[in-house]
Amino acid sequence: MNNNSSQEFSSWLASSSWWLALILAGCLLIAALAIVLAGIKKKGPKKLIASKETYFEAFGGEENILGKELRGSRIVLKLKDASKVDQASVKKAGVDGFILMSNQLTLVIKGDAEEVYFTLFGEKA
Repeated sequence: MNNNSSQEFSSWLASSSWWLALILAGCLLIAALAIVLAGIKKKGPKKLIASKETYFEAFGGEENILGKELRGSRIVLKLKDASKVDQASVKKAGVDGFILMSNQLTLVIKGDAEEVYFTLFGEKA
């Protein structure tokens, strides 16, 4: 009885092998497509970067900046006088956020901090 079942299964497998191969290939193709689509990030329109002058006006002038450093998605500025910073203008310049503590201004710029740093200081960090 067991030998007969094995023969029936082998016969069914031989007659259905193309269909099984097509189903397996389809599943693999769907899985690969899902992985590729999951890896694609949806990017919105690129954020406009304000002019160098707009940023420097917001920071209280270029002479108010004593030091600068790019740290990932942040630009850290050492300031001569933090009271000269126009916080509303900093927001309007297009930064995602900022922290003003004593004489240090940290700008949070998601995605394009290096480009903003280059716009401001004309050099790669």
